[in-house]
Amino acid sequence: MKISYNWLKEHLPLSVPAADLSKHLLQLGFEVASLEHTGPSFSGVVTAKVVDVQKHPNADRLSLCTVDDGSQQLAVVCGAPNVAAGQTVALAKVGAVLPGDFKITKSKIRGVESNGMICSAKELGLGEGGGGILVLDASTTLGQDYAATLGPGDDLMEVEITPNRPDCLSHLGLARELASFFRLELKAPAPAAAPKAGPLDVPVEVRAPQACTRYLGRTFEGVVVGPSPSWLAAKLTAVGLRPINNLVDITNYVLMDLGQPLHVFDADKLEGGKLIVRYAEGGETLKALDGKDYALNPSILVIADAKRPVAIAGVMGGADSAVSAATKRVFLESGHFLPPVVRKASQSLRLRSDSSYRFERGTDIAAVQTASERAAALIAQLAQGRTVGAADYYPDPAQPAPIAVTAARLSSILGAPFPPDAVQNALKAISARLDVEGDQLKFTPPTWRGDLTTVWDLAEEVGRLLSYENIPSKASPVALKPSRALPSQLVAERCARRLAALGLFEAYNYDFVSDKLLAKAGLSGAFARMRNPLSEDWAALRPTLLIGLLQNAALNLNRGAESVRLFELGKVYQRRDAVVSEGSRVAGLLLGPAAEPDWRLKPRALDFYDVKGLVAELLGDLPGLEWLPLDADTAGRTAGDPLFHPKASLRLVLPKGILGTVGVLHPSAARAWEISPAEPLLFDLDLDLLSEIPARQTGFKPYSPFPHAQRDLSFLVESSLPYAAVEQAVSACALTELEDLRLVDKFTGQGVPEGRQSLTIRLRFGRPDRTLKDAEVVAAVERVLAELTRRHGAILRS
Repeated sequence: MKISYNWLKEHLPLSVPAADLSKHLLQLGFEVASLEHTGPSFSGVVTAKVVDVQKHPNADRLSLCTVDDGSQQLAVVCGAPNVAAGQTVALAKVGAVLPGDFKITKSKIRGVESNGMICSAKELGLGEGGGGILVLDASTTLGQDYAATLGPGDDLMEVEITPNRPDCLSHLGLARELASFFRLELKAPAPAAAPKAGPLDVPVEVRAPQACTRYLGRTFEGVVVGPSPSWLAAKLTAVGLRPINNLVDITNYVLMDLGQPLHVFDADKLEGGKLIVRYAEGGETLKALDGKDYALNPSILVIADAKRPVAIAGVMGGADSAVSAATKRVFLESGHFLPPVVRKASQSLRLRSDSSYRFERGTDIAAVQTASERAAALIAQLAQGRTVGAADYYPDPAQPAPIAVTAARLSSILGAPFPPDAVQNALKAISARLDVEGDQLKFTPPTWRGDLTTVWDLAEEVGRLLSYENIPSKASPVALKPSRALPSQLVAERCARRLAALGLFEAYNYDFVSDKLLAKAGLSGAFARMRNPLSEDWAALRPTLLIGLLQNAALNLNRGAESVRLFELGKVYQRRDAVVSEGSRVAGLLLGPAAEPDWRLKPRALDFYDVKGLVAELLGDLPGLEWLPLDADTAGRTAGDPLFHPKASLRLVLPKGILGTVGVLHPSAARAWEISPAEPLLFDLDLDLLSEIPARQTGFKPYSPFPHAQRDLSFLVESSLPYAAVEQAVSACALTELEDLRLVDKFTGQGVPEGRQSLTIRLRFGRPDRTLKDAEVVAAVERVLAELTRRHGAILRS
């Protein structure tokens, strides 16, 4: 908000320079974004009269002028085309200093002596001036210091008012804040008593009492609409407002002075001679004062006459009821509208105004009457208006709730032992309604401080007024309770650490995706969407983490990367009917060579078994985990299925549900992201389901100091038998001496019967307390072979 320092001093006897005042405002929590000094920036310029103008003897475009400064006549050469005898002008005499440190000296111009300069507005820093000299009023006294006639200079401050302090969006409001800080007496003038009036001849009906808690109207007759006096126009111009006419300027002046928005209607333009505060009806429109037509909806509060809306409540008036030069009767509105109602109307119409800016944050309900009376007195003074009617709709007068507290309690919140007297004085500076009974303080906030509702609010006020600098920088000891992570957080942390240890890098992507990316991924259905997206790229919430990882992979490959190892933990969102649910997942993407180039190794690209092994390593030995083809009846479906190759992917299923998917990227998705010729490998796991599985208790088991016994067992089984079934059969033997089992060879072809496969497994046996005997090892191997034969018809190869 732009604040005039001179205007501010009308409310407060300030002696602090404007530059220093900016520092104090910052202490109070209000930053001064800019400080600009206005007023004359020249000296030695006097008012003078052009007595005679002759053509310059040596130049066609110059004039030789005789100028009277009230004490003597001087010869001055002038190049302005509009100079003429009889004009009163601003004369920069020899020795004058103009803006830009331009000094006037006696000089010869084309052979003729010039004793000064007749100035234009631009040369004096007072505007552009149209290219000619500045011509003053003919009645101006000659010989005056022209800078003195322009009035005192001013300092204009652009003050950043925080959203919780709408009471400071005016000169009076900021003066109140400074009066509390400096302990100065506020010079808030009592509003001139408005002329007494009878019943309002423009009846007002409030049909939305929850949205409009107070509405005060006044009618005036015999108004004369015209330009505002210079003092009023100068005040508005100083704070960035354009003077329009005396009636509109009065409402703007009161707004900037007291913070209460007002509006004037041409009473003769109101259909039916009455006003109704109501919500708009479907299909209604309004042509506002900005000249635009707005389509209204039932959530917008309006001021209407008997036939149509004439204003958007708290936002802007209508053009059809605006005052004009022909206006003779006016209706002055001063109301209090609920902030959410005004905010919603302003946002839906994309229409902002100085009034809506204040109503959205909350105005002082008591200022409704103060501002109306102040404006009524000015209308009588400046527009000759006679008050003929007034009415105040105020069914439920505001009663701020008192706050009970002690000075010791406020000091404990602030962490500094402020004296009780200092605390009381600080609170009294805010509100005179402070009752003291022993140690107990009962503080009733003023109506303009709607932000004061708790003891913590009062502590903040005491801290600001007594200065935060007086609070010790050393923090008081605080008993901290140890935090406890949720199971889902622990699982996510373990997954992140393990994947990083396996050589993957963590990616971070936004939860938002565009419709183009969803279509690019081949995903369809009803997605969770943003109601007010910041852009088209963030229109929906991601159903799978794989979309962001594919974007990351494409970016890395385009930047010259040869391999990608990425994983991400985050939220995904599903929409079922009108319900949006969210879940935690971990996903990864791998592509490129399996190892760094090395002359000793044959180059190999990552394949399906690499990503399957990585996921198996991540999950460990989960009880009941099954690896199923995607098209299996019990496999189910997940949101990211379209991104997986249907014949080169597996579903991970637990008794409680689908854990996730691992496999190769679908070729159509690879083409869409232009990822070739590498074959991207993906995994996508449900962290929420994973966190429901009790964590295994792990501990250290010492290595056996005794030698191990190792045996290879080769046998024939059906070619369709998965290796997992072999592991299950060996586990069923419950051999305590078995330390390790792994597949070392798989063979089909020559020498192996058709429909069969040859498997060779390596069994490692050992005990921590002694060396095993050969007979024990042989018995264990025979037991394994017997179980394989019983379950799967295994035949030992010779």
